This record gives sequence, structure tokens and C-alpha cells, in this order.
Amino acid sequence: MKKAIETVTILGSGNVATWVVHQLLKTPIKVRQVYSATLAHAQRLSAYARAQAIDTLADLDDHSDLYLLALKDDCYASVIGQIPFTMPIAVLTSGALSQNILAPAATDFGIIYPCQTFSLHKDSPNPDADFSRLEMPLCVEGNREETQILLAAFAKNLSDSIYYLNENQRNILHLAAVFASNFTNAMYATGFSLLDKYQIDHQLLLPLLKNTLYKIEKMPPWDAQTGPASRNDLSVMKKHLAMLNEERQREIYQLVSQYIIEKTNHNG
Repeated sequence: MKKAIETVTILGSGNVATWVVHQLLKTPIKVRQVYSATLAHAQRLSAYARAQAIDTLADLDDHSDLYLLALKDDCYASVIGQIPFTMPIAVLTSGALSQNILAPAATDFGIIYPCQTFSLHKDSPNPDADFSRLEMPLCVEGNREETQILLAAFAKNLSDSIYYLNENQRNILHLAAVFASNFTNAMYATGFSLLDKYQIDHQLLLPLLKNTLYKIEKMPPWDAQTGPASRNDLSVMKKHLAMLNEERQREIYQLVSQYIIEKTNHNG
């Protein structure tokens, strides 16, 4: 096994792959190829990476030190099954899959999972504006200790924040991230849609959202919980329900409110 990663092939052309390229361009590590099933996508990212674009897995060369797969989770199995040679070292960027799906196609393998949300602006000519502000915890796992050490050293080219998590820990982190980020963002969208209906500026909510995040950096979330459900204010909750025209929103409001009541020790 090499003592350091000098060349990388990237399979995938989405937000995570773009962030990896963005970080590698600051280092001596060379991106050799970028693969995407859609050639235009591969060409867009390969132009940024100064690499070769390919849209056929048969065109992968076997000269890279590391093969980094940044794909949708349901695409990994199909892509891995079509790689025409045994990769020396391969990594997934998934938070939910096992590193062992790489075992049939790679000598050594592991995970480099970025615990972050990515929303690259499609019209942005340069990702710097989208990525430069991001803090990026990277969760590293390897099929053996030597591999894990090498992957951690490579990951330090991408971020200063490296964590060693096993598969179960990473799965739990991924699940926690869905609750804390994905579900929360869906609630942001619901709140904004209510404002839109009555021509109210979204900016009115932003200081509240920022302060909510600030508070949970200082205290446990349940200690920071406010609102009518935390006070068990039934009259306000009844009024809110009457204001909601969509049945699904009413269901969510009732379910989450009841959960807050139970967690904040109100049983009335």
C-alpha cells in the first residue's frame, strides 16, 4: 500500500464530488478522471478539476491511487459491479451504506462520510462561494488499520475535522442528521409557505432560526425548548390548528406538539 495518496479518480459529479474537487485543487493531489453516467455532468466537473471526463465505466483507467465514489446510495451497487479491474483503494462517501459493498471490487476500502448538507447553486460558475464557509466533519472508516490511517491522512487534505466512526456509529449519526437537518429544513419550508400565503417577508423568521441554533450550542435542546406546546398552552395550539387548511400540516402540528408536551413533562 502506498504511503500517501497522490492521484484520485472520482465517480460522481454532484455536490459532494464537487466539494471534494474544490478541496483537492488546494493540494498537490491530482484528479485523473471524473465519471458520470451523464457526460455533460462529467465534463462540467472535469473542466473544474482539470481531469478527463468519462461516461462509461469501461473507460476507467487503473492508474489512480484512490477511487472515490460520491454517488446516490441506490447507484453504488450497480456502479461497483461494472468497474473493470480491482481498485487498489476505494472509498464511499455514504452515511448509510457499509464499506463492505466495496470488497468485491477493491483490495482495500473504506468510508469518508461528510456530515454536512450540500446545496450547490446550479448556476454558480465557481463553487468557492458555496463551499468556502462550510465546516466539514469527515467520518473515516477503513477495512483494516493501515487503510484507515491512509484514508485519514488523505481526508486531512479535505478538512481539519476528522472523526473515526465505525459503521454502526456512522449509521446513527446519519439518522440523527436526518432528524436534526433534513426534517428541520422541511419545517422551514412549511413555515415559509405559510408566510408566502399572506405575503409576509421570510426575513422576519431568520433571526429566530439563528438564535435557536445559537442556543443549542450553549444548552441541551430540551432546555432551550419554547413555544405553546412546551407551555402546554392548549388554547393557542387549538387556534393554530384552526388556521391550518392542509390536513397533513394539521397532523404534523398535532404529532410534534404532543411529542414536545411529553418530552417537557406536561401531561395535561
